[in-house]
Amino acid sequence: MTIFLNRNIGGMKLQVLLKALKALADGNRLRLLRLLLDQPRCVCELQAALGITQPSISKHLRILEEAGLVTKTRQGQFIDYQLAAAPDPADQRAALLALITPWLRADPELQDLSRRASGLKREQLCRSEAQNATENASSRNEVRAAASSGD
Repeated sequence: MTIFLNRNIGGMKLQVLLKALKALADGNRLRLLRLLLDQPRCVCELQAALGITQPSISKHLRILEEAGLVTKTRQGQFIDYQLAAAPDPADQRAALLALITPWLRADPELQDLSRRASGLKREQLCRSEAQNATENASSRNEVRAAASSGD
């Protein structure tokens, strides 16, 4: 089996191709790719658009990133995720993305998702997340203080 996994296909190792195909074999990851077709987005935007938890979004983004389909860059206080640009013309991951892009753009469910996401305001979403985290930390500190004063 290892012999086959190390073969090159069009300049790309089969292992790389398998990793990319496995990354594409998930509905949430395809939804993420559809959203990233429109523009780079932060985790808060992706979470609000898809309605799934932040840890789940992060897991899916990590899988897409490890497969070489997505990259991330820091933009001030935000970390933006975007589709990976193929640095090498022999890299077939760009061909895979080009192959699935028409389907991602044409699917009615994904079109609706894209429309909903276009109305999201990053600054409001991320501020809300930061406020929630601060409020949760404050509540935990109050509980700890009350517990330690009761000792």
